[in-house]
Amino acid sequence: MTLSDKIVRHRKANGWSQEELAERLYVSRQAVSRWENGSALPDAENILQISKLFNVSADYLLNDGCEKDGDISAGDPVEKEKDTAALIKRRLHLIAGTASVVAAVFFAAEAVSACFYANVAAGAACGAVAVLCTFNTVIQFALYFKKR
Repeated sequence: MTLSDKIVRHRKANGWSQEELAERLYVSRQAVSRWENGSALPDAENILQISKLFNVSADYLLNDGCEKDGDISAGDPVEKEKDTAALIKRRLHLIAGTASVVAAVFFAAEAVSACFYANVAAGAACGAVAVLCTFNTVIQFALYFKKR
């Protein structure tokens, strides 16, 4: 059940019109209407006021998976561990990608510098490393931005 469904359900259970609920929350009737049809969401302060008014938790209001107050569970520890591992992995891809950008810029500058001093072999080697770093950057950022 979505937040909008919960607002409608509890408002009607209390026998209030949208206007009456709006007065109790110090908002416009149009704001309540937008919340109920899902075109807008109440801000954090209004969520707290709604939870107090309906005598339910803010967690219940915000969690679409809850059908009634008290359905909130601590969650599966294995799933939490997987989520944490996935987050760490994504952050490592971001760090690796950023480090590769720095390395690519450094080796590209070294390649230009070596060629400037007529050391073509060193310049070619640095250029090749810069290309590899750039390739690694693309891969790391692609893994970071990949949808789960």
